[in-house]
Amino acid sequence: MIPIGAVPLASAHLEQRTYRQQAEFQRDFAAQWGDLDRQVRTSLRLMALNGIQDPLNDVPIAAADLQVQGTNFRESLQHDGLVSRQRAVLLLLRQLIEAGRLPMLEHLRLYCPEAITPFARRLRDLVPRYQGSEYLPDPQDPRRQQLHHEDLCALSFEAGRFDAVICNEILEHVYDLPAALRSMHRVLAPGGSLLGTVPFAYGQAESTVKAVHLGREQEPELLAEPEYHGDPVQPKQGSLVYRIPGWEFLDQLREAGFEDPRIEAIHSPTYGIVGAEIPWILVFMAQRPQDPAPAG
Repeated sequence: MIPIGAVPLASAHLEQRTYRQQAEFQRDFAAQWGDLDRQVRTSLRLMALNGIQDPLNDVPIAAADLQVQGTNFRESLQHDGLVSRQRAVLLLLRQLIEAGRLPMLEHLRLYCPEAITPFARRLRDLVPRYQGSEYLPDPQDPRRQQLHHEDLCALSFEAGRFDAVICNEILEHVYDLPAALRSMHRVLAPGGSLLGTVPFAYGQAESTVKAVHLGREQEPELLAEPEYHGDPVQPKQGSLVYRIPGWEFLDQLREAGFEDPRIEAIHSPTYGIVGAEIPWILVFMAQRPQDPAPAG
């Protein structure tokens, strides 16, 4: 059996809050505005003194084994290739498993639209039924011989194949967000969980749309200065950002068929989870509803 946590989560230095509406988050944000920088600095000092623990199994990680490259600690606080936002996602995965919402890792049917990242390698080592993919839209791309291609907007998997889908920093790049959400909903089993991160515009309801997809044979229409983020498949070019989601993203999840869409705000020096301008890492979560029981 692959162990999850050896130490109860209750004993960890962990702040976690659930938000289903923007107003709830803004209220807490405003109440803590003057203290946010201190919280970040305090967490950094604690990690420098004590190191951190692995969010899946509580294995200690020495402070000397942490790397910090820049002041955006959401992205720059690294260990073994993983950063704060990815550790937050792994912690939530652990919580779902410990709560009985998902099978144990050795039985978990997990899909992630990433196959060659450190995050993918970590989960592939732990989850025998891990399915990863990369986006390689050219049918003649020779990398398709080694990497499984999937278009997140039109996944090829059969309905209900996976217990969980983890989607890290990808949805801002998809050309048709509603189609991608519907596609992930379809491949989840009833009761299955979707979770992950996006660059989230937590201060606004509307998404910031930067580009519009005009069709496979046409270049996207740019509505703002083009923005590209790192892409492990094409690191020199990067991946175009179509939108930065705002709180309307939760409504879009509901419209795609998910239930209880929410944002989990997590801050934990114990697990090396800390942001930059805010101390929290914001992770979205939602479930595919259980099928209704048959009548009679």
